[in-house]
Amino acid sequence: MDVQEATTRRLPDLKERHLPENCRETVNTILKETYGYEQFRNLEIYDNLFKGKEKLCISQGQLIENVILEAEKAWKGEAQVDNILLTAPTGSGKSLLFQLPAIYLGKEYNLLTIVVSPLKALIVDQVESLQELGYTRVAYASSDLSPEQKKEVYRQVREGEIDLFYLSPELLLSYDIKHFVGERRIGLVVVDEAHTVTTWGKEFRVDYWFLGRYLTALKQTLGYGFPLFALTATAVWNPKGGNDMIFETIRSLQMEPCVLYVGTVKRRNIGFDIRQMEIEAGETYDKAKQRVIAARIEDFLDGHKSLLYYPFAGGIDMRLKTWVKPADWRLVASYYGKKEKEQKAAIVQEFKEGTKKLIVATKAFGMGVDISDIDRVYHVAPSSTFVDYIQEIGRAARDAEIRGIAATDYHERDFYYMKRLHQTGNIAQEQLVLILRKLMEVYRMKGEKPEMMVSLSDFEFVVKLPRTRNKLEYEAELGQLIKTALLWLEDDLMQRHGKHLLEISPKNLLTEGYVQDKTGDVFAREFRGYLTKVEGEDGVYVARLEALWEERFPELGYKEFKQKLNNGTLWEGARAVSVGKHEVLLKEDAAVIRERMDALFKSLTAMLKTALIKSKGRFDEEELRAVFAEHGMDVRSAKRFIGSLLESRTEEGRSVSYISSVKKKDSNELSFTVTKGFDLLLSRYQKLFGQRIVGNKGKRLLFYCTPFSDLNMLLNLLSMLDCLSFSVEGGGTPCVFVRFNDPGILQELAFRGDYRNLILDTNEQIFQEQIDLFSFFFGTDKLTDEQRWDFIEDYFTGMGVDSLKKKFTSLW
Repeated sequence: MDVQEATTRRLPDLKERHLPENCRETVNTILKETYGYEQFRNLEIYDNLFKGKEKLCISQGQLIENVILEAEKAWKGEAQVDNILLTAPTGSGKSLLFQLPAIYLGKEYNLLTIVVSPLKALIVDQVESLQELGYTRVAYASSDLSPEQKKEVYRQVREGEIDLFYLSPELLLSYDIKHFVGERRIGLVVVDEAHTVTTWGKEFRVDYWFLGRYLTALKQTLGYGFPLFALTATAVWNPKGGNDMIFETIRSLQMEPCVLYVGTVKRRNIGFDIRQMEIEAGETYDKAKQRVIAARIEDFLDGHKSLLYYPFAGGIDMRLKTWVKPADWRLVASYYGKKEKEQKAAIVQEFKEGTKKLIVATKAFGMGVDISDIDRVYHVAPSSTFVDYIQEIGRAARDAEIRGIAATDYHERDFYYMKRLHQTGNIAQEQLVLILRKLMEVYRMKGEKPEMMVSLSDFEFVVKLPRTRNKLEYEAELGQLIKTALLWLEDDLMQRHGKHLLEISPKNLLTEGYVQDKTGDVFAREFRGYLTKVEGEDGVYVARLEALWEERFPELGYKEFKQKLNNGTLWEGARAVSVGKHEVLLKEDAAVIRERMDALFKSLTAMLKTALIKSKGRFDEEELRAVFAEHGMDVRSAKRFIGSLLESRTEEGRSVSYISSVKKKDSNELSFTVTKGFDLLLSRYQKLFGQRIVGNKGKRLLFYCTPFSDLNMLLNLLSMLDCLSFSVEGGGTPCVFVRFNDPGILQELAFRGDYRNLILDTNEQIFQEQIDLFSFFFGTDKLTDEQRWDFIEDYFTGMGVDSLKKKFTSLW
């Protein structure tokens, strides 16, 4: 995509800044009494980046007064209330800028401040830090809390005992606002870490994209306004380029009119130690990495507090043992997302106290971890984006008296990690087309209603995520991916057509669902007040899941409740599991469908048996493509079909996988290996077909099954053969609300065959730009620390990669 295509959109209107001279005395008093500070810090911001890089020095107190004045305007009912967006470097005291106004507004006017923050660790850290300072009118709610705990927090908020209330975005978007605040008046809404509104790829927080429309609708519902204050440490200002983050944040959060404060990114107390890694004679790349990292760690453990970033959680503990001497293991810990919450908290505490000297972490160790005396941040490989890299090195030397060092040993093969991460979390153009087609199929299946609830399970086999043992983890990844794809479709079509052809909104964490008791009526007798029998189905009930959770299992957190419901262990003596209602429409007679499936299975079996005999089970994507072409399946469907056979099956208590795959070197194609016994899996589908798929073309069938069942798999396989359509309702999987404003155009786009999503094209271009940026930044040792920070500053203020290279190469 030509980046200029992204710039045809109107830039949001900015309001002129009118900074107050200083802040009111009461605020100074709160600063001293609550935080123990005698005076505010100064922030360096750009005056007007449209005109140049002239800078201003402003006080935190001036900005705080600005926020309070806007909240007071809203409280008095004035029509024109300005929103505020601030970018300022890590460690510049951004949390104070909204916490202090919140304390003041609560104290003076009994107004509530809501802070929306993307990471639970960040929320908990800020709440606990304030409580440790002695400020108790602060609380948080997230899906980790049990209904019992949340109920008490909501009571405190409603009754005016809490003035500063932190919420995760998914929780805020799941309920009516009165669910949290009752009749309490909102004075200010804060969006912290606002760059996650626009960060693309695996790090994108899809719920943040919904926030703007939610908050705009909320003001209309409440009948009064409030200012929105958004803050981030890292956001690129580039109104003429495809990687702009600042104006996209304003647009996404619907912040017009907006007063903008763009702070400098430069951290003068952080230097760089970037070396070119040489692979010695007889060494592999991995061995060279092991050698240089081991040497670095030995140095870091000698009097430093260090953070070492590694891209993947898998294998991180094993690598630690090759990098760290056994005598030093007690000084080192690993930190990644899948560790238990208590374990992570203990590691952070030991690191703060100095018992641990070095943490080897994924980027899960980031926002929400405020440790002021880290003096070394090392990157094994480049981060996902240059913006992430600046966020991560900014965790060094938060104490201005400390000299921090951002270090790495660079080799061009380091991009393997970055490319692998990108491919793992990336959505392909072909997937977006398939998602649009599936969406229109569901639209037709459900009677072509202009508004409907759509289960994310409907799209499961379109994206083909690898299944994990943890169903909740899998469900969360599926939800993130599908909602992101739907929003990219919505936004791209809006830009092309100048109107919303499609509108997507999230729904509650728990809605009505279906439960099947496979052990009689024990569950139904105990919870009859929450269940309605589905006529004609053995042991299947419509369940009011949210009421069941909150009233009968208030001690359980959301994840624990869902896990037990998925596993059939919610109630002792009953195996009641969450199931999905699968509505199926046959596109051919069942006999014809069976013939097509058997013919495909026969061809596939012949190909796989040949592979077993001739090449030890190995075969390539080309061979697979040829088999599926014979049966009228396109390449996309063929790959999804074979992908389904990669799934592990549990037989007699053991996990069995008949087909495995690896990605070919220097290619996006796969190489497969099949083992004996694969025909048992195919015959199982044939047997299941004979039991469940009956009827003539046009017949509708109804099944209740779990998302991980063989029947669900069979339906997906047959839909790939274009033999049937089906949609899923319930099953515990999240839903989205979809409004079809112009189904005619959507239908045409879905099946025309030439649709390309420009947002995705832009994201791919940005990804390539990141590789260029890192190649230049890490690939030279000719830049001084000052020049490196100038390079960073130029990038964050809109200079393109080619211009950056030209400018900084000329300095050598």
